[in-house]
Amino acid sequence: MKRFAGFVAIPFVRTAATVLCGFAGMAAAQSDAARDLYVTSATVSTAVPGVHTYAAPPEGFNKLEASDEELAMYGLPPRPPDKTSPAYKDWVRAMSVPFHMVNTFKEMPISAGPARPAHGPAAMITAGPTRFNSNNWSGSAVTNTATKWSTGNFGYVYQVWNVPVAQPPFGAPCSDGPWYQVSWDGLDGAFGKQGDVVQGGSLSYTDGGSACGGSGPVYYAWVEWFPSYSILFAFNVNPGDDMYVVSYDTKGGTNPGNVFVEDITTQTSASASLTYKSGPPEVGNSAEWIVERPCCLVGSTPLPLTNYIYDMFDDTFASNVKGTITYYAGSTATTTQDIFMYDDSGANVISEPLGIGSAGFQGRYSIWFSDNTCAYSGGCTP
Repeated sequence: MKRFAGFVAIPFVRTAATVLCGFAGMAAAQSDAARDLYVTSATVSTAVPGVHTYAAPPEGFNKLEASDEELAMYGLPPRPPDKTSPAYKDWVRAMSVPFHMVNTFKEMPISAGPARPAHGPAAMITAGPTRFNSNNWSGSAVTNTATKWSTGNFGYVYQVWNVPVAQPPFGAPCSDGPWYQVSWDGLDGAFGKQGDVVQGGSLSYTDGGSACGGSGPVYYAWVEWFPSYSILFAFNVNPGDDMYVVSYDTKGGTNPGNVFVEDITTQTSASASLTYKSGPPEVGNSAEWIVERPCCLVGSTPLPLTNYIYDMFDDTFASNVKGTITYYAGSTATTTQDIFMYDDSGANVISEPLGIGSAGFQGRYSIWFSDNTCAYSGGCTP
């Protein structure tokens, strides 16, 4: 099996200017007291130093009727500010199930980091969203020009999706693997912005299985604040499971970043408060919804992308910290970035968001993705 520069085999756990198209929210802004509680109530230590979680709610606790302060005390994700939006309906669905919260975080030797420009064709500027070429990201990012954190910046990102199946590109030799794919939402990390990302998502991995002398695919939910932490394993998931993830930062700067990940299908969740350790502080100058090929911590070449074929993110929303403005991934403003992933050579698009364009063809709430060229049918080494 091919080994990449600096690649370390992963010890996988196996168990059973503000965007112009923002719009005003319909709910009251979250209070300062509630935002403070997300920091002060994260008192339960985990196996990862600097990462904390929250006490379990008492028996009979009603998540749907809880106040903002009560949600914060137990590390439950804030209500989306616009109660008429699909994002609010998704929050209600996610909070309606009696999920089991875990604190099994484990550091993994790979990272989902900031977007990096592709070493290929120049990025194109359109009349609507800006197109960027990347060698590790594909998807959408809404951006502003902030250089310091404030409550008017991006503070919350919401998203649901299905965990993609992990398989090698059709016809690819085993020596090209193993293959990786992460789906996530997060804050910061877009082109020309901060070198940090507060994020959470799912990972789909395969070593090619028995045909390549491997052990088969692995799937798990994870959280991260790059570069303070690498990807942190949270719990195992299954291909096709429905994920609900909220990445948020209530205080900004070097205060903890928060990520809530839930597998609605298996009713399993984790809520992480990630203490700042190193690197740029969180600013809130971009919010993103991304399919990525992650990178090993040693070396600089992103890992090969799994042949995920299609992936779909639904009800993609962000809001400012105050909860007074909501944004969506399908914005056609020039401050929105449509991001296309290229292979290492810079010659082939290997993952892209679908249904986008410069004249309003974006879906307001949803993003479809597909892989292409060597990530789909082999023939080159991404």
